Amino acid sequence: MTEKTETTFETALHKLEDAVSKLEEGSLSLEEALVSFEEGIRWSRECHQFLNKAEKRIEVILKNEQGEPHHAEFQVEE
Repeated sequence: MTEKTETTFETALHKLEDAVSKLEEGSLSLEEALVSFEEGIRWSRECHQFLNKAEKRIEVILKNEQGEPHHAEFQVEE
């Protein structure tokens, strides 16, 4: 019996980077390049979903007393 492990953002990003690296090498056959491209698209979408969920979570955290999103400019401390 195989256990299904949950994918994390970091895992998805790493797999996306691997797919891109393979394509950038330029040594793949057409079929291998297509498979790598498909994997890259899959992992790109997965990363996008993680980022959307994180954005929504942050908006909930930052809502003001009236339940409206509080938008503030991000400032880096030096």
